[in-house]
Amino acid sequence: MADVKLTSEVVESSDALEAVNDLVMEKGWGDGLPVIPPTEDRVRRMVDASGRGPKDLVGYLDPEGGAATIEKVAINAVMAGCQPDYMPVVVAAVEAIADEDFLLHGVQTTTNPVAPLLIVNGPIRDKLGINSGKGTLGPGWRANATIGRAVRLVMLNIGGARPVEIDQASHGMPGKFTMCIGENEEESVWAPLHVDRGFAADASTVTAVGIQGTTNNLTAFKKTENVLNMIADSMSYWGSNNVLLAGGTPVVLLTPGHAKMMHDAGWSKEQVRDYLFEHSKIHRSRLPTDESTNLNLEPTFIWDGDYLCTARKAEDLLIVVTGGPEPYHAVFCPSFGDTWAVTKAIG
Repeated sequence: MADVKLTSEVVESSDALEAVNDLVMEKGWGDGLPVIPPTEDRVRRMVDASGRGPKDLVGYLDPEGGAATIEKVAINAVMAGCQPDYMPVVVAAVEAIADEDFLLHGVQTTTNPVAPLLIVNGPIRDKLGINSGKGTLGPGWRANATIGRAVRLVMLNIGGARPVEIDQASHGMPGKFTMCIGENEEESVWAPLHVDRGFAADASTVTAVGIQGTTNNLTAFKKTENVLNMIADSMSYWGSNNVLLAGGTPVVLLTPGHAKMMHDAGWSKEQVRDYLFEHSKIHRSRLPTDESTNLNLEPTFIWDGDYLCTARKAEDLLIVVTGGPEPYHAVFCPSFGDTWAVTKAIG
């Protein structure tokens, strides 16, 4: 281990795990789940694994403009339960949410239940054991769970999104604890997300997307059009932020089985995306005619004739192949307003 000099304040506590966790919650540093005590040795190992100096700046995080240095990120990664070799993914994810296009200020302070969905691509998925197959959004994989949780703790402790005080989510959602998946590139017949976004196929990347939950579709049909019509129907609800604010990057999660079925029927990923965009539009007759929105959202609506669009344009819809393998379930993840997906290379 390198002789890493740390500068963060040292807080003394009993060695008892219960005492450490009581202190963490008392100070407002935790998410309600038990944490790993961020001892100096553990933090040093995490900093060392990043390949960067402890004072190196990853980015400034809204709403409080906190400086996310490598050391500060490392402390939160330890608390989340990360292994040291997860640190480069955590750092790249923090770089992504710090990007101005991600609009972290809105994500951190809104009444919507929005949280970052992290999508990992490239060789690092297998190296770290990031699940991209069955159960990818669920429990059971340390890398998925702790990488996503580390980013949440960073948002809390560096960005300042304290629940109720700053984070104004009316209900919240479980994804605010952690959401990190891999794309199942090996079993997909289509180019992966990071290639779509301009990276080399052998690059390792993480994409952060602000989403407001997940909607499952039991795709109990065999024809591509019928499956896509079902998914488009789940996309066309006008209470979602990507409709009312006409922005963001909604996400559709298809299994490798879906991708193969659609590919064998002659559909490209781009054709699938375009079809979903066109068939998820909402007819004007479904909206109230006796009043306007109390937030004056109408100027942001994107209309195509008498139809309200569920995104700004088809290209804003992200198609990700993950989970499965069978073509039984697809997932729609509505986005949040002006929050745009950001992809960063993992160093």
